[in-house]
Amino acid sequence: MRNRFIFIMLISLLFSYNSFGYYQYYEEIDSIEYLLNERIEVMNEFLYGYKDMGKLEEKLEKIEAENLLENDLDILYKVIDSPTDYELALSVEIDKINSLEKTDDYMNINADLKWQMSGYDGEFTMVKNYNIKCVRLADQIYLASLVYIR
Repeated sequence: MRNRFIFIMLISLLFSYNSFGYYQYYEEIDSIEYLLNERIEVMNEFLYGYKDMGKLEEKLEKIEAENLLENDLDILYKVIDSPTDYELALSVEIDKINSLEKTDDYMNINADLKWQMSGYDGEFTMVKNYNIKCVRLADQIYLASLVYIR
């Protein structure tokens, strides 16, 4: 009876240790997914709705900073000059965190992002690897860099 109890406890410990790795970044995953999905919403509203650069910039400044904000605004200014069709990003979630470096001021993450997309052939999912940098400014987290890794 005692051996069975010890065996069950060891197995439980093993399973809880293996699942702990996924949950240790819960707060970071939640924050990044929120920011990325807000970014999708703002971009889609601009690309497929009203083309108001003032409102776009105001909304992006609430979730982006540094290079990402500058790059997104540059790209979207060009979209106004030469419109074309784009695949629609519906949502994104973190599929896997490969590495994470966190300080009080920033967070660098290498993660596989699972994108839910819509195109001419219908909806599809794709998983791509990204380096993501987030910065903390005035007690708020902003996306600062989103770089696709081939």
